[in-house]
Amino acid sequence: MSRHLRSEHGLRSEGEEGSTGGGQDQLHGYASDMPGAGMPFVYNRDRMIAEFGKFIIADELPFSFGESSNYEYFNRVALQLQYRKVARNTLKRRTQQSYYTYRGYLMEMFRTYNGRVNLTSDTWTSTYEEPFVCVTAHWIDDDWLLQKRIICFEAMEEAHNGFNIISRLVSCCKNFHLVDKLFSISLDNATANTSAMQFLKEDPSIKLVLNGSLMHVRCCAHILNLCVQDGLDELRTLLEPIRNIIRWIRAARFAKRIFKQKCEEYGLRKKVIALDTPTRWNSTYKLLHDAIAYRDVLTDMCNESQATDGQFITNDHWSLAKIVHDVLKTFDNATHIFSYFYEPNIHTVILECIKIICTIKQTSLANPGATVKRLLDNMKVKWCAYFTEFPPIYVIAAILDPGVKLEERLCEDYGAVIQPQSVGSFKGASRFGILGPVLKKSRPDGPGSSSSSSSSTNIGIGEYLTYQFETEEKFHIIQWWKNHFSKFPVLAELQRISLQFLLQQLPPSLLLVQ
Repeated sequence: MSRHLRSEHGLRSEGEEGSTGGGQDQLHGYASDMPGAGMPFVYNRDRMIAEFGKFIIADELPFSFGESSNYEYFNRVALQLQYRKVARNTLKRRTQQSYYTYRGYLMEMFRTYNGRVNLTSDTWTSTYEEPFVCVTAHWIDDDWLLQKRIICFEAMEEAHNGFNIISRLVSCCKNFHLVDKLFSISLDNATANTSAMQFLKEDPSIKLVLNGSLMHVRCCAHILNLCVQDGLDELRTLLEPIRNIIRWIRAARFAKRIFKQKCEEYGLRKKVIALDTPTRWNSTYKLLHDAIAYRDVLTDMCNESQATDGQFITNDHWSLAKIVHDVLKTFDNATHIFSYFYEPNIHTVILECIKIICTIKQTSLANPGATVKRLLDNMKVKWCAYFTEFPPIYVIAAILDPGVKLEERLCEDYGAVIQPQSVGSFKGASRFGILGPVLKKSRPDGPGSSSSSSSSTNIGIGEYLTYQFETEEKFHIIQWWKNHFSKFPVLAELQRISLQFLLQQLPPSLLLVQ
């Protein structure tokens, strides 16, 4: 192997003549990145089946894939001569063994874990019309690494009502020893989920923080979509000519040819423009974003065609589309931030909400027309239904973001658009008071559980708020609190719990492949 790497790839071991003496050009550096750390490869069928099972699950392939003669031929000719087919029953049995082994490991880990865990849950129906429930646990471990694991993925044949949902959730928590470790749960805005949280608060087996006042937090990205859809109800008729011409281009081959010719005339690259759907986040923004870029092409096709039932696209349509596009761009940016699940994002909620509400205000002042006013008023009404007052967990995370600390000025900007009384609890000295009750029960048997911790003097809130934050080029909030744990131990524990909270309830199909 060494001779092959030297002759064919020009890689040399350290100390050889011509070696650069560093980095990736060294033989040991190349070999260390290979499975087995450069040791001679030995084929092991048991290990192959175990790894093959992971591949089958991750790519959602059938167990019968291992019985494919073509796949066996490919492996034997191109990869490993000793490879033989893997029977579907063998693969199924080994995969189940791996599942139960890792499930037992997670149960034992949570049994001994001395911290709080946040959950997200969803019920949905697969493409085969089979109903499922999925529960995912999120936490920051002792090494300050953000973790997520699916702890329940089961068929749910019973009705998806509040009682049945919470019964499954409580059963899952008992199995994984989480009844005394829950901090909060993220669910979407379905009525069944709201009633489920009421059942949870009444369940004596679950030990809640602050009587469950911090338990239920709604999916932020879902709320943004509801606000957008309420606003767009007023514009569906006005934007219909743009939708119709795009719908015609997508449906007719003749229209596709005309669209391609028009794109060439205007020096544009042909593109498939997707239609928007009410349940797909930001789809209307993406439609308008692409349509505006192909404005001249779409206008010509609509006004020259007989397929749009006498509808015409005018400059007024495009002016309105541009206004709506600019408003929705802020929602789109916020949705992307709220959709992070490998990085913490809860500390960004209030800042993003301020950006959205200020955009609505500025657009309203710049466009006093009745149509735009109805759009923005509908968005604002839906917005105020959820965000007139922020959930305490959002406020805590923003206060404990060293780059923000929830300054009074930010609250005043937000309140000036919503209503002044909505931010009264976030001002000035209230930043001390809002943390106190949470610190007592932020972590079971943790440093925040002592009664003396509730005073701002002992927990270091005052010192933290006056601490001079130095701007870092690549600021990572979890790493910052890890580095400052010795200085602010109680606040660091609380922020660790806050940052593990997930703003968006993830689709189980996405979680399975990450």
